[in-house]
Amino acid sequence: MLISVIKFLTMKRTTISILFCTLMLGTFAQVDSADTRIDSTKKADSVVPALKSYFTAGISYLTNSIYNGRKDSVATPYITPTLGYYDKSGFFIDGALSYLSRAGSSRIDLFNIDAGYDFDIGNFDGEISGSKYFYNSQSTNVKSEVSASLLASGGYDFAYIKPTIEAGINFGKKSDYMLTFGLEHGFYMAKDKLLITPTVTGSGSTQNYYGSYFNKRKIGGKKKASGITYDVSADVVDASKFKMLDYQFSLPVIYIVKKFSFILSPAFVIPVNPALVVTQLKPETGNTATITREKNEVISNTFYCSFGLSYKL
Repeated sequence: MLISVIKFLTMKRTTISILFCTLMLGTFAQVDSADTRIDSTKKADSVVPALKSYFTAGISYLTNSIYNGRKDSVATPYITPTLGYYDKSGFFIDGALSYLSRAGSSRIDLFNIDAGYDFDIGNFDGEISGSKYFYNSQSTNVKSEVSASLLASGGYDFAYIKPTIEAGINFGKKSDYMLTFGLEHGFYMAKDKLLITPTVTGSGSTQNYYGSYFNKRKIGGKKKASGITYDVSADVVDASKFKMLDYQFSLPVIYIVKKFSFILSPAFVIPVNPALVVTQLKPETGNTATITREKNEVISNTFYCSFGLSYKL
């Protein structure tokens, strides 16, 4: 999806490039959802090649941040303003600030900076990029223990279908390796002002970041029960083992009006392979035995959506 949008916007050089909020907008939606695929957050802002360099500003709303099919037990909706610079050489850099708009927990939850390079060789399009994430210490986003990432993506347009692939590394307490495959096809309408791109993806990854999330953000810490204070820790079994984590169907819609771009991207994600989480409760004092519990994570299919508006400066 990312490359299709790039081509679409390249055709409309007097119109605006757009910024998708999470790993959900585009072929590699985990990437976020915000997440987020703005997983965070994914974007479709780069024009390759561009006639001249330019800036873009935008804002988007994500109904729930999803990453690799996983989500917090409470919805994590984000309002995300963005600002980016896109050079005619293909280089780009942008920043985004995600505001958590949940009742009782409103705060700036994430700030991220992305930089990279887009290229186009015949029917093949690709991107190499790096991202740095700054999560709020109170964030419960499932990706909140990822501090940075490196990504490489590409797709080959066969006209009737475009297969895509993205490979990357997430950095945190331990590194994670991820891989996403996708199929998409773009439909151009309204004199090339409207692009609709049905997309299906499958994503796999190691889950060290998820173990850190459970241990530091979700379960771990000090807890008191029956007058005893426990040090609680949690681990995901086989977190360093690569496995498929989700399949996703999305339908990004982009409409261009002069320098404005309007974006709607509904998505349905099906998570697979629930993690086994082992929790240990160690008493601080006394002869009380350590308590060990094992439980499979609860996963469920999720529908979520992103709405966006962008303007080319």
